Amino acid sequence: MLTRALQEAGAPAVWSEWCTDDPVCPESRRGLGSPTILVNGEDVAPGPHPWAPRQKGEGPRSRPYMDGDLVVGVPPAALVSAAILRALEPDVV
Repeated sequence: MLTRALQEAGAPAVWSEWCTDDPVCPESRRGLGSPTILVNGEDVAPGPHPWAPRQKGEGPRSRPYMDGDLVVGVPPAALVSAAILRALEPDVV
């Protein structure tokens, strides 16, 4: 789904993946549920999130998403595509 969204936006299909229990994982990424997709550091499905905050030392946590009235296991493709397209817009000052 991520590859398709990037291709449809005309962006290269390149991204970084982090394992949140890996010591090299940035601290800012450690509290995120899986899967979480960030575009330019912004969550494609910003909160409120349907889970309690993680406590230090807890293991990985699955992350549910809402797609209309359905609870799904990945961010809806429309949210991912919209975030990518926003990121590709020129900065207007």
